[in-house]
Amino acid sequence: MLKVLNERKVLAQAKSVTSKCVRPIFVNGDRVVLHYKFRFDWQDGTYTEIEELALQCWEGELIAEEQFFYDPAQRVAKTIQ
Repeated sequence: MLKVLNERKVLAQAKSVTSKCVRPIFVNGDRVVLHYKFRFDWQDGTYTEIEELALQCWEGELIAEEQFFYDPAQRVAKTIQ
């Protein structure tokens, strides 16, 4: 639940968020790896771009576990020019 609250807090600070799933998607049995690119446009006029890998473990049609990997250095906001 804490992760959801933190995510809501971050999203409340954003003017807009866009995401793109970069192909290919890697599947091995019930394990999936996805590559995402996100852009957060913040209320203060700055933006942040983040690339992330998501490792998912599926049980049937549902994600049973999910873990995200990204370089925290990407979290630095940049000024729109």
